[in-house]
Amino acid sequence: RRRQSNGNGHNKRRISMSKGSKTKITSKLLSMKIVSRIFLLFGLLLITQTIILTTKLSANANDEDGPSSMPGGGDAPHAMGASSSSASHRSSKSAADRRAIGEILPDGTVTFTPEQFQSGNTDEYINLPNVPIDPSRNDAIQTLLQQNVPPPAEKLLHQAPTPPSPNAIVGLASYPSFMDGFRKLVGSLRTNGYEGHIIFGVHPQIPPKERYYLDKMGVTYYAVEIANCSASILKGASDTDNAVRAKCSAGLEEFKLEWGRYEMARRWIHHCEGCTGWNMVIDTRDVFFQSDPFASLGDPNNSAEGAPQHDLLFVEEIAQYTNTLPQHPHRAMNLGESGRYKVHVHPCYGKEAVAVHELVDRPMLCSGTVIGTAAGIHRFLSVLVEEFRTNNKRGYLCRSPATTDQWTMNYLYYKGQFGFVEKTKTLPWGTGPVLTVGKPCVNSAIPKNNLSQKDMMVFDETTGFILNPHEKDNISSSTRVAPTLHQWDRCRKWIHPWFGEHSQLFKTKDRPENEPPVSWVKMEEVENKSSKGGGKTLVSRRKIISV
Repeated sequence: RRRQSNGNGHNKRRISMSKGSKTKITSKLLSMKIVSRIFLLFGLLLITQTIILTTKLSANANDEDGPSSMPGGGDAPHAMGASSSSASHRSSKSAADRRAIGEILPDGTVTFTPEQFQSGNTDEYINLPNVPIDPSRNDAIQTLLQQNVPPPAEKLLHQAPTPPSPNAIVGLASYPSFMDGFRKLVGSLRTNGYEGHIIFGVHPQIPPKERYYLDKMGVTYYAVEIANCSASILKGASDTDNAVRAKCSAGLEEFKLEWGRYEMARRWIHHCEGCTGWNMVIDTRDVFFQSDPFASLGDPNNSAEGAPQHDLLFVEEIAQYTNTLPQHPHRAMNLGESGRYKVHVHPCYGKEAVAVHELVDRPMLCSGTVIGTAAGIHRFLSVLVEEFRTNNKRGYLCRSPATTDQWTMNYLYYKGQFGFVEKTKTLPWGTGPVLTVGKPCVNSAIPKNNLSQKDMMVFDETTGFILNPHEKDNISSSTRVAPTLHQWDRCRKWIHPWFGEHSQLFKTKDRPENEPPVSWVKMEEVENKSSKGGGKTLVSRRKIISV
């Protein structure tokens, strides 16, 4: 009513302005709707492409059939048999498809034959780098191997007497307290007949009881002093609570502990005069032995047997073609489908260089159990450490923790950077000296408490020992009982009771101080001259006499 009282001319002007405003608002709304619909269509297109790609990858994974296994028992079929779905998948893959993912190289070289493993022809199985062999790479490695190897940076706390065997187990075990771990690790080696070198890096203040135990077990050990890293490798690096990716060691400040342990191992083995046989560089927290890990490999120095065909052995983790539950493809892991591989490798090397689609069927190789002769392990460690050194210079995206040891090692292997392809081999999961149980003990389809699964484990019906699922059950297979178990901590709920039931595998006495020394270590009692009353009393501490 007040508007009407202001006169007709004023009202007309307001009506005209109102119409103009509505027209502008309507235009803006239409523009926003058009833009939103464009974004919606674009988003739907991306989602559709993602679904198609995921479906293809899933189909490939589901078609990679593997052998069946009886859950928790010892009656599983042991020979590999290709199912009809697997055979169909392999036969339907054209030569062009296999060339596209590096299974067949341009020169016709076949680099990957999982179908051979599935059909039982394990001797014909190969998993080679998916790039053409570069002869100049061997020359570059030869030059690298001729470089001087510095002496160990760590203080030698104890040099064990020379053992009967020239083989060596080497690792970093620098824990403030690790008696239970040493008993399972060292005890299982010595109790099961391993008579070679054991070389560890330990905590500088290792408890006397642990020193005494290691001395009796014939272990050589160095004191690894934790130190701040060089400022140059900390620039731009993200913070982490993982100690091995946050700290360095004295004398190796250019490497985080995660990388530095490989340089330690390189120096320790190189300066061990008696380490001329097989060597295994290991993780120490989650490794256990049921037998001598090198027993099936023969003597690399036996001229009658001839030099081993392969001097460097990588251990595969479970893949689709070795999956004993093929109906559950999520229980296996292929390298090209691993998000962790992409996260840790893409930023440093680039998506084009990594080309994960070429690795979609390939197995992950484990960096925690690598085996080689003296020459082979020196080649492995030298190439890996040199890459770490180069990555530190490339920038923070190539340094630890952004780029870690296992993913770098896998990148190097599949790019042929370890060279000497004819001397290098990967060992399928469920066969050979090492059984990696970490992934099989985890079922990611279970929302909670998905660790400690037991359905992929195979046990000997008589002894209860853990078996290699793909080794034949006959006396000719010295690795039917898996010599080495790795990543057993993922199985803790059932494996700790298993340790209790099979304690004879790692100890002969309840208390570690009562364990007898190995045969090549002689001990003598030391008299305590400061005992009260002037008498002479024997103490538990003993002195090592080298023989």
